Amino acid sequence: MYSKSYSTTQQSTMKQLVFTILFVCTYAIVSFAQPKPEEAASHNQKYYLPTSLYNDSIALTRAIPPLAEKVFANFSEKEKKDHEKLINYYLLTQDYKKAIESIDSIQKKKDDVIENMEIKIYSNAKISEKSGALFDQAFKQDFEAAFNQLSFRKRVSIASLDTSVMNMLHKDYTEITDKLQKNKSDSLSFEDAQSLCDKYIWYSVYDKIFPLMLLYTGDPKYQMMFPAIKGYKWAGVAPVQNVDELADPNMKYKLLMELTGFAAKGQEATAKNEINGGLGEVGRKVNLHVAAGVPKKNIDLVIVVHAGALFAFLNNEKYKRKYGIDNPNIAFIKELQDFGAKIIVCGQAMTFLRLEMEDLVPGIRQALTAQTVLSTYQLKGYTYFDVSLD
Repeated sequence: MYSKSYSTTQQSTMKQLVFTILFVCTYAIVSFAQPKPEEAASHNQKYYLPTSLYNDSIALTRAIPPLAEKVFANFSEKEKKDHEKLINYYLLTQDYKKAIESIDSIQKKKDDVIENMEIKIYSNAKISEKSGALFDQAFKQDFEAAFNQLSFRKRVSIASLDTSVMNMLHKDYTEITDKLQKNKSDSLSFEDAQSLCDKYIWYSVYDKIFPLMLLYTGDPKYQMMFPAIKGYKWAGVAPVQNVDELADPNMKYKLLMELTGFAAKGQEATAKNEINGGLGEVGRKVNLHVAAGVPKKNIDLVIVVHAGALFAFLNNEKYKRKYGIDNPNIAFIKELQDFGAKIIVCGQAMTFLRLEMEDLVPGIRQALTAQTVLSTYQLKGYTYFDVSLD
């Protein structure tokens, strides 16, 4: 901390230094953010796609590959070297050999044989289909052979592609088509055309291969476990074989969670629609302890809430007035409370945000300040976890 005797001259000098640093950093960021002339020119292209197609899924499916060819033709030199980006457009333009080459390059660079493994098998199956083979049969045969060669850990990793991921891919594709339809324009920018192509190909490919993969990845021994808290899709625990170090089931596990954020950076616009990520992480930490052998009766859970995270705890009426939708957190909060969690909100933050206790879901306690709760419980021997969304 700075001394109170810090001189006026020193303060002025410091302010000038800070201003200079901020100016230089801002200038650098702006300069680097400017697209190169070649890239700017290619990305200023407009693409024709009638809005009427958004109501005709078959026609839209036929229109996207030619659109992808035009987007691909306007890639900058940098984009043409991005194998992750190129895979989508090789798949859309049915250049499956090029897609496989890009996947091979990524796997070699990352030294990871399962990176895009299923997409490589999909590409090979599409090549076989062109020669008269049945796609489903070719895919299942190659996927089974590749899957059986993987270690247990890698099989679990592949099996993490589940229905929640499929729902997310479908949601992303639906959102972009709804957005473009609402624009009521037959002209697409480069960014919108690229987003439509990217979200279409991932949804369409996985919509086709996910049921085939599930024949092998759907075995319960490869699935994520939810031994205590089940209401948050990312709170699962990956199964692990040959565990040498287990938690002590006879100990008392006193867990202190600090929750401060309503939305992760960049997700402010959509956070209101989902269970709070920090709150979900509380559930995952509980699941991790239970999966490691700690019985529920030996877990003492305290959740300290302040700052923007308070809005996740609004009752449904208050949440609906603020965000226009039902609060998606309520059922999950109730699940944590049923587990035995003590939820404590900060009276200082409640005051600054002009919230009343009756604005929150029932069963929550209030402290003068979150800071003394954090210090008190740590002095009582609670293990501190930061579950903010920084």
